[in-house]
Amino acid sequence: MLVYELLLLEEGLYSNIAVIGDKEIYRFLLQKVDNELVDIDFIEKFEDYTKNQRVYHRVINSLNNVDYSQIYNSIHHQGWLITTPKIYDYNLIQKLEDINFVAINETDKYITAKRMHGWGN
Repeated sequence: MLVYELLLLEEGLYSNIAVIGDKEIYRFLLQKVDNELVDIDFIEKFEDYTKNQRVYHRVINSLNNVDYSQIYNSIHHQGWLITTPKIYDYNLIQKLEDINFVAINETDKYITAKRMHGWGN
């Protein structure tokens, strides 16, 4: 699963990972990531994500109609957003750029974007 390889981007010592809307990815990561320093949360609905108030190093989103600015604000500096092919939209790349995500890339309809300390808001 490509999501696993994308998670390895600049992997730090400790990671909080949020999986929004795709239980299959969540289950896969629980099996694949055997590391006590990695904490993976499954969030079924975006409304639950906004109640969580956690800072994540990686956010994997599979839902349409989410507020990417809220996701941006909840990602740790130098953390990553990964969107899945389920919600692929080329226009999302510009939207993420407008929110101040950087290093935005598209790979097999996965979009990755990074939040950098000192860039944007």
